[in-house]
Amino acid sequence: MDTKATTPAPVRETVIAGGTLTAWIAAARLASACQGTLRVTVLETPHRTEPQVTALAPTVQRDLFDRLGIPENAWMRASAASFNAAVKYVNWGAGENHFYIPQDGNPPDCEGFPLSDFWLLRRRTGQTVEPPDHACFREPPLMDARKSPRWLDGRAAIAYGWHADSTMLTHFLRRNAMETCGVRMVTGEILGAHRDENGMLTALRTTRGDLKADFFLDCTGSDSLILAGILGEPFTGAADRLVADSTLSLTLPHDSDLHGVEPHTTATAVAHGWTWRRPLVGRQGAGLVYASALTTPGEAARALRRALGLPHDRAEPTSTALRVGHTRRTWVKNCVALGGAAWFADPLADDQRVTLDLLDRLIRDFPSLDTREAAASRFNRAAADHYRAALDLARLRFAGSPRTDTSFWTTQRALPLPVELHAVVEAHRAGLSVTPDEAPLRTLLTALTPHTAAPPPALIHHPHALRTAEDHFTRIKRHQRVLGETLPDAHTCLARLHARAPHTPRGDSTITAMWTGGDLP
Repeated sequence: MDTKATTPAPVRETVIAGGTLTAWIAAARLASACQGTLRVTVLETPHRTEPQVTALAPTVQRDLFDRLGIPENAWMRASAASFNAAVKYVNWGAGENHFYIPQDGNPPDCEGFPLSDFWLLRRRTGQTVEPPDHACFREPPLMDARKSPRWLDGRAAIAYGWHADSTMLTHFLRRNAMETCGVRMVTGEILGAHRDENGMLTALRTTRGDLKADFFLDCTGSDSLILAGILGEPFTGAADRLVADSTLSLTLPHDSDLHGVEPHTTATAVAHGWTWRRPLVGRQGAGLVYASALTTPGEAARALRRALGLPHDRAEPTSTALRVGHTRRTWVKNCVALGGAAWFADPLADDQRVTLDLLDRLIRDFPSLDTREAAASRFNRAAADHYRAALDLARLRFAGSPRTDTSFWTTQRALPLPVELHAVVEAHRAGLSVTPDEAPLRTLLTALTPHTAAPPPALIHHPHALRTAEDHFTRIKRHQRVLGETLPDAHTCLARLHARAPHTPRGDSTITAMWTGGDLP
C-alpha cells in the first residue's frame, strides 16, 4: 500500500503574534507538546498595557508548568508571586459585609445536594446565623487570619493559585520557551498579510519582512490584529449586558513585614463600580472598574484613591478601555485567537486557565495542511461556552447584589438578564436542585443573597443526607480550628520561599536574571 498518498501533510511552521503573557504561554505549551516537530515563532508586536498583576488558577501548575518541567518554587520566585486562595467580595450586599469564594468554589456534595442547600435549611429553621461561606468552606477564617494555604514543608492544606507580576512572568516564560523549547522570537509590527486562493494566511507582512507559516495564533490582546484586523472577523460588544467598560490600575508599595500579606484577591463594590487588590510580596496591584458613560476619568481616579486611602496627589493610574464582548468565531481559516484577541468578559475572570484549556484542545486536534479548518467548529463552540460562562458570572454579581445606591448600580441592574440566567435566579429562589453547570452561579447567589433563597423541599425526604451534612459542618469547623492553629501566616511562608536560593534543572542564571530584571536576548 502506498502510504504517501494517504498520509496528511503536517503543519511545520506556526507563528504566534503578540508579546503578551498569553502569547508566551501558547508558545511554550505548543512547542513543548510538539517535541521538535513544529517550528514555533513568536512575533513580538507592540501591545496595550496589561494588568500589572495577574491571577493564576491552581490548575496552571499542572496544565502548564508541570508539562514544561518547571517546579512551582522556580517560576513563583521569578515573578514575585504570592498566594491567591480565594476572592473576597466586600460591600456587594446591603450594608457593610464581606464573603469569600474559595479557589475550590463548590461546596462539598452530600448525596447529590451541595452543602449550601443544607445551610439554607438550617438557617430557615433557626439552627444557624453563621454566614454561608464560613459554614460551608474551610477557607474564610484562614483568609481572615491571613494564613498560608500551605505548610512550610510545601504540603498544601487548601487549594490555592497565585498572584504574579505579569511582566516578570512573561519574561520568564519567554526565556524558558526560547532556551529549552526552541521557540524563535522576532520583533516587529504587522503591516498586513498574504493569503492563498482559499483565503488561508500564508505569511504576515511585518516591518521585519514577510513571516511565513502554515498556521497562526493571534495573541495580540484586545487589538486582535489578525482575527479582526486582517481576517475581518466581526466583534459583538456586550454594552447591553455590562455597563463597565474602563479600568484604572496602579501598583502600590506594601510593607509586607509590617502589614503581612493577604492570601486572596479583594473585590470591593464602590459607588462608581468596583475595585480590586491583588497582593505581591512588597507591593500590590490595584484598580477600579467603572462605566465611562457614567463617570469621568478624573472622578474615577479620585474614587480609586479614596478606596485605597491614597493622597490626592498620588501618581496617575494607568487608564485602559475594556473591549468587552466576543468575536463571532475564534478559529477562522488557519488562525486561532486566544485571550483578549478572542473575547473579554470580566477583569476577575481567570483567562489563563481558559487559554490553557483551549490550547490543550488545539494540541489534541492540531490540523494538517489539508484539514486546517476541520476542528474549527468544535473549537469555536468550546470558546463560546467559556465566554458565556465568564459573562454570566460577571452579570450575576450585579444581578444578585441588592445595591441600588448610585447610578452605576441602578443602570447595571436595569439591564435585562438572558432567559437562561433568569432561570438560574428563579431556581435559586425556589429551592430547585443545582445542576453542575449552575454550581458556580448558585454558590455566588447564596453568598450574595442568602435571604432570598429557599432550601430544596426534597431535603426532608433524604434523612441520611441530612445526617451526612451535619457531619460535614462538624468536620469543616474542626479543620478550620486545626488549620488555623498549625498553618503559618502567608507572609512568613512567602518570605521563606522568596529568600531561598532558586533551584531549577535549567540553571540558576536564568531565574536570577529574571528576578533581578536582567535583559533578555
